[in-house]
Amino acid sequence: MGKLKAKDVAKVKPKSKCCKKNPRCQKCAVVIHRLCKQDCASMCKKDFKKALEKARKR
Repeated sequence: MGKLKAKDVAKVKPKSKCCKKNPRCQKCAVVIHRLCKQDCASMCKKDFKKALEKARKR
């Protein structure tokens, strides 16, 4: 998948099942849902990186 970009979060198709790794992978349904709730499309690169780290934590 490569690096996830803020503008592409809403377009990403999540995996069907979480792999339960620590930290969660970027394509996990939980991570994508958390990022969409924060409206990441309007974030700058620095803020998006922080939001992504927080969303991936368990």
